[in-house]
Amino acid sequence: MRQLSLRVRSVLLAFTLLALFAPFTVIILEEAFTESLTEAKMSELRLMNLSLLTAFELEGDSPVMPEVLFEEELNLPGSGYLGLIVFRNEVIWQSASALEYVFTPPNMDVPVGNEVFSDDYIPKFDIDSNFFVYAFTAEFLSSQDFEPVHFYIFNNKAVFEKERQTFLATTWQWIITLSAALLIFIIVGISLILLPVKKIIDEISLASKGKKSALNNRYPVEFDSLKHSINELLHFEATQRKRYKNSLGDLAHSLKTPLAVALGSKNLQPEIKESLTQIDNIIQRQLKRASAGKTGWQAAIPVEPVLLKIADAMDKIYQDKNLSIECECSHSPNSQTIVFKGDETDLLELCGNLLDNACKAAVSRVCVSASIESEWLIITIEDDGPGIVDGKKQELLERGARLDTYAEGQGIGLALVSDLVSIYEGKMHIENSHLGGARVVVKFPNH
Repeated sequence: MRQLSLRVRSVLLAFTLLALFAPFTVIILEEAFTESLTEAKMSELRLMNLSLLTAFELEGDSPVMPEVLFEEELNLPGSGYLGLIVFRNEVIWQSASALEYVFTPPNMDVPVGNEVFSDDYIPKFDIDSNFFVYAFTAEFLSSQDFEPVHFYIFNNKAVFEKERQTFLATTWQWIITLSAALLIFIIVGISLILLPVKKIIDEISLASKGKKSALNNRYPVEFDSLKHSINELLHFEATQRKRYKNSLGDLAHSLKTPLAVALGSKNLQPEIKESLTQIDNIIQRQLKRASAGKTGWQAAIPVEPVLLKIADAMDKIYQDKNLSIECECSHSPNSQTIVFKGDETDLLELCGNLLDNACKAAVSRVCVSASIESEWLIITIEDDGPGIVDGKKQELLERGARLDTYAEGQGIGLALVSDLVSIYEGKMHIENSHLGGARVVVKFPNH
């Protein structure tokens, strides 16, 4: 299963946090606003109740109230504010704003000198609405003695709820807008933070293709150790490969001279000369095998020019056979050039040996093709020669088998091909060609 990128993970984390943060923020703000608005409403109704208390007088057992009160809301019908005074369990006065209602004494027990406030009161005079209610009890001198008088202020909660809903909608709108803006800033910030990561990945990619020998761009201090380690790896790999090739070259040179002297000796018996020649071939093969292989830090080699170059050379070598050598390179899925990720000399050696074998076996036609299929580079060479019997095909691919049984001159050549395929972690198999001869298919990983 493919892992999510750091950018996607960071964005998902930020989105999740914002998705949790936004609702909690709205809930907290709503609670704070509701509590603040409720406290303000309580203060407002307390002041209205106080205005009733100061305007009220009791002459004997009869209440005295001015026709117009200082609080305008209590003078206007439909204002949502209702005033009520209860004496001896009877409603003795109601405000002009409450003329449309018929009151009965509220069922609220308020001791003298105390107040009661409720934000969810359903009165008998309007059971379809919720009201705020503020009640206060004071004592006045009647014809008999000091008696309690109850003062009530009712306020319909419809306006309050409307204000709360408006605040809630506005809060959600701004929270969503701010969250979206914050998410954009986070994405931009993440991109800026990850920019050095992209730069170092691009530079490593250039180094892997052989276009750079070291990482030399400037990066944040957190990447200094990584940059230093990669540069040490590149330097060590290049030094080791160079030292290895130099050692092999020295070995080849030291062995070549004595063999050349021995082979140049006069009166050399044929069987000795044949043995020395065989030793020389074995040394050349093993040295070539040891020096072959990919380093992982070299440029990818375009396949088509190499195949065309080898085909042109074979056409000249076997011009007496008048062969038709066809070369075809299919486009890769992303329309990029088909490349071999390895050493160009190895590719020349491999394709050269296979094409040389095909030309030797062919009657008149040889076909060479290269393509990319499912991250594999596939090179196919086939001819219209006599082919290979089924019993010999697997034998040719088995490690340690004699490979000179395919056709004349193919002993060391096909052995080298097999070694190169193994070194590059590839695959090789032999089939029957639709041309009538053999079809050799070689596959190399292309990732």
